[in-house]
Amino acid sequence: MGSSTRSVDEVLKSLNSIKPEDFAADGDRSNVLLAAYALVSRLETPWEAVARLCMNQPALEASLKVAKDLQLFEKWHERGDGPEKSDTLADLVQCDKQLFSRILRHLAVNHVLQEVSASVYKPTAFSLSLLQPVFGEWINYLYDAAIPCFHRMPKYLQKTRYQTPIDPDDGVFQYAKDYKGDLFKYYADHPKEGASFNHVMGGVMANQASWVNIIPAEAFINGSDPSQPLIVDVGGNVGHDIEKFRKEFPETAARLYLEDKPGVIALSKCPDPVNKIPHDFFQPQPIKGSRVYYMHGVLHDWADEPARKILQMLRDALKPGYSKLLIHDHIVPEVSAHPHATSYDLTMMVLVAGLERTESAWHALLQSAGYKVIRVWRSPLAAQAILEAELA
Repeated sequence: MGSSTRSVDEVLKSLNSIKPEDFAADGDRSNVLLAAYALVSRLETPWEAVARLCMNQPALEASLKVAKDLQLFEKWHERGDGPEKSDTLADLVQCDKQLFSRILRHLAVNHVLQEVSASVYKPTAFSLSLLQPVFGEWINYLYDAAIPCFHRMPKYLQKTRYQTPIDPDDGVFQYAKDYKGDLFKYYADHPKEGASFNHVMGGVMANQASWVNIIPAEAFINGSDPSQPLIVDVGGNVGHDIEKFRKEFPETAARLYLEDKPGVIALSKCPDPVNKIPHDFFQPQPIKGSRVYYMHGVLHDWADEPARKILQMLRDALKPGYSKLLIHDHIVPEVSAHPHATSYDLTMMVLVAGLERTESAWHALLQSAGYKVIRVWRSPLAAQAILEAELA
């Protein structure tokens, strides 16, 4: 291309003109985003990469946490979300003006806020999204769980001679928290953090491409027995997935079943007549002969042995030749994995000694529990996919 000022200006103009609405399909936007990440890695010098990873990113995370603790975005929203001077915002949250100007400046250069003019800022679509618990609580989760676990991960792996964590009661999370018991017991014992974590998990399920966008409902509605259960959402949290299905097919509500621990079921967002059933998936499945047994983000919480037991406890409920098992999870490509999948993989490892699996690993796990994979459903809209399986 050459190095003239004009060619650089043209590149900058082209890059700065790109907007999400330019793409007809969200899958196209996602592919361009991945290319933009790769572009940054090609353009960065080693020093720029180190500065971003070791100074900019930690400082951004800390600045977001301070803003969250001071309820900046909530108080700003009450004032109408208009442009505000740095000093005005500092007064609003009762923070030292010089300190807060430094924090706001770092939020702005990282595009969390828009810098309108010198020391004048306005919210962005992202900062406004933090008003919603399914996004905003991620900042608390970052400091409650993610940073402590990843901070301690190298020492834990060194201590265990770099063996893959497989015990959900004795992993990186327990090492970081100095706690005995699994993550779910921890959150039961620490209800404030538990409530925050439930919002985070709700955000995971509510803000990804829905399963009904990946697999056409007709694939399992057609041929189903109208007198029998249609879908059992096993470990379905508060019901984000089953509720998306109910809204599209309200006539099926009485044939839909949401299962999870009693405390989670009590927070269900599904209206009657959806069936809300407290259930431990390490116990035999109580709802027999459903057309579909659906698990979203369940098995990645567990190493192979407990995951196999979950599948075995479910197996006897399936009707041969009729029932389908749908597993909605990451299927990590052998090459060119999506960064969501690799970051989820390490996050599952440090939190619950779980993992994200490749397609061959999924086949092996399901086969060992008495199932066979019929098809893998994918969509350009989603980093995750859905495995369709039947009894072997």
